[in-house]
Amino acid sequence: MAESKPNVLLIMSDQHHPYISGYAGDARAHTPHMDRLAAEGVNFANTHCSFPLCGPSRMSFMTGRHPYEIECLTNLCQLRSDLSTFAHGFTAAGYETVLSGRMHFSGIDQRHGFQKRIVSDVGGSAYLTRKDLWKLDVVLGDLIDTPGLSYKGVVKSGPGTTGYHAYDEAVTRHTVDWLDARGRDGGTQPFMLTVGYAAPHCPFVAPRADFERYYKDMDVPSFDYEALHPAIQRFYRQAGFIDHPVSDDDIRRARAAYYGLCTFLDRQVGAVLDALDHAGLADDTIVIYTSDHGEQIGEHGQWWKCTFYQSSVGVPMIVRMPDRRRAGSTVKQNVSLMDIGPTLLDLVGARPLPAATGRSFAKLIDGDASDWPDEVFAENIGPANESGGGAWQRMVRRGPWKYCYYHDEPAQLFNLDTDPHENHDRIDEPQCADIAAQLRQRVLTGWSPRHIDTVMRTRHAELKLFDTWASSFEPYEPDPRWFDTPPVNRLETP
Repeated sequence: MAESKPNVLLIMSDQHHPYISGYAGDARAHTPHMDRLAAEGVNFANTHCSFPLCGPSRMSFMTGRHPYEIECLTNLCQLRSDLSTFAHGFTAAGYETVLSGRMHFSGIDQRHGFQKRIVSDVGGSAYLTRKDLWKLDVVLGDLIDTPGLSYKGVVKSGPGTTGYHAYDEAVTRHTVDWLDARGRDGGTQPFMLTVGYAAPHCPFVAPRADFERYYKDMDVPSFDYEALHPAIQRFYRQAGFIDHPVSDDDIRRARAAYYGLCTFLDRQVGAVLDALDHAGLADDTIVIYTSDHGEQIGEHGQWWKCTFYQSSVGVPMIVRMPDRRRAGSTVKQNVSLMDIGPTLLDLVGARPLPAATGRSFAKLIDGDASDWPDEVFAENIGPANESGGGAWQRMVRRGPWKYCYYHDEPAQLFNLDTDPHENHDRIDEPQCADIAAQLRQRVLTGWSPRHIDTVMRTRHAELKLFDTWASSFEPYEPDPRWFDTPPVNRLETP
């Protein structure tokens, strides 16, 4: 490592299943660039988001705080501008802080500590409202009904082209140009560059070559609807799968497209890593790859995110240090996206964020787990039952044990060492009573579902007013659109 402070390159995708990559053990997944990064870095095999939904997860990631602490619990949330983020921390430490692409900031503040942004977010507006949903209809065209929690996203799947592809290619192009210029111009100020991609988020539409790599041999997972927790059954019904059953070919097609999107994403990551190499910056740069939450791709009958299954709440994470220490090793301890900001600030010798709940896992990179608590939390808001129960949810994972709390409904308990696919709920087993009681106490320490309910009722009223405000005129847009003409969206037959 150079004597000066190291640079930081942080790459975050959207909705990447934690185990769909070659380095994570999926021999079917073609991800050579991520595999290379993992071979040169450290794979954190049990990384979790703090909320399996884009907005709350990312705002928690930026601040190093639980979603309930910052009152960001829906995709409509706006992070307060007076809350410190790791971007503030790096800027205060003398870094040039740059955001290229997606971060899901909603509202007028599209920086939250970053000094500059070289590519705006994927939507056509900074304002995420119920009326126009970031004006994504301009970006996704006829596929506008496919990103949400609906059976349509599974049915309208296959090979083709989407505005999300065009967006990610634009992010790559601008990021590569920035790194090329940085390599030519040099300079003594270190940088913290965050690169945000939309892939492999649905629409489940992949470039044809990527789709065809997987379609022929793609499997269809089985599941037992009656065995699902009542809250998860409600998700299944809410998405329309009861009234609109999807066929095996629909599932096979959507899964093949998702795998194809992971390969498409891998090419973007590879181009950025190559640019870092060509600019002569790789030996002075900490590189992290991760995602904001997972994707269930039909496992347990579920799609998208919004559950505590590991494919939803788990995320991939690779950390490559400039000196390639412990290259190719794997860390199995539980860590959170909330811990990334505190860790990076620790690694470069910057002051910690004053209110962060997240912890630095710098010692884990070196293989020292002696004082790591091995415990992570996640929150969720699910569809309520007829009496209003089940909506407020929280999960704790300690070691192999995962405890899922559903307010006013039965809890769940899984041991991921013996049951990695979470098929055997052990909450009613007498021999598990002690660990269940311990983890229930941890879930409810400092977190109150009744308080969350009160907070969210107020927030919903505020957001409804904001919807009316943002829909009544054309508010100021802080960033220019990333496109001059609407991108192409085309769904083809397999």
